[in-house]
Amino acid sequence: MSGFTDLPPADWPFRATSRLLEVDGIRWHFQQFGQGPALLLVHGTGGSVHSWSHGLEALARTFSITAIDLPGHGFTTVPPEVDRRRDVYSLQGMARSCGELLRAIDCTPALVAGHSAGVAVLLRAVLDGRLAPARIVGFNPALVPPPPFYVTLVAPLLRPFFESDVVADGGAWVSRNTRLVRQLIGSSGTELTAADLARYELLCARPQHVHAALTMMSRWDLPGIVRDAVALDIPLELIAGGNDRWVPYRLLERSVARLPRATLRAVAGAGHLLPEERPDEIIASLIAHAGEADGGLDR
Repeated sequence: MSGFTDLPPADWPFRATSRLLEVDGIRWHFQQFGQGPALLLVHGTGGSVHSWSHGLEALARTFSITAIDLPGHGFTTVPPEVDRRRDVYSLQGMARSCGELLRAIDCTPALVAGHSAGVAVLLRAVLDGRLAPARIVGFNPALVPPPPFYVTLVAPLLRPFFESDVVADGGAWVSRNTRLVRQLIGSSGTELTAADLARYELLCARPQHVHAALTMMSRWDLPGIVRDAVALDIPLELIAGGNDRWVPYRLLERSVARLPRATLRAVAGAGHLLPEERPDEIIASLIAHAGEADGGLDR
């Protein structure tokens, strides 16, 4: 256990369950609690463990939960030299780093769930042999690749801009001093409570959080993960908001149709932030597979 103290504020959801651990230079924040088979929860870009908070109390009555802050997000920190050495914010780097954390805390879940980009992290981790669950459950999966011209021409040009400290510092300043975060959340198709919005505003006021979110988006190979996921040999259950404006359902249907082990259903009227907007959907979907998770090791 390292000596750093970057814990969430005292009023952060389930703050008493937070743990800090350094693994190969990454200073992880994660939460563990509950009883039962092991369940891993992975949030999406710009989120943190708080993204699951509305469903955690109910889930903890069935599962032993491990919810992590992805590298650079929330209260997990990545020193710049560690990223330079290990390419932490790439999709492969995220999957590798998550696998290393789970080994360090002896967590081998048979049921894993992700939201948005967290679904891509889990897919990459499974395909790379870093996780071996019985099933992946994904909510609002970020599996709609951008157009090929963006991947090959635009993204490489924008990468230095997205990853600069100046942009991260500026983004954090804007988040602190304007209503930008509320406007962005509003564009997702989800309406959050004032308390939920305040948590995103707090996170986006942290330059390292902004840097991680932008750098992930600049480095990720979504066409590659959709292509590779054709070979997935476990069930992939996907649930998305019918009113998701960030990952439109009709485009998601086309992408998921390529994956032989995947199923997809819509939640009518729901937006992109399904875990916060419709926690009952998350709870019911995961508890339905508690029997499969009995094969996972408790923490």
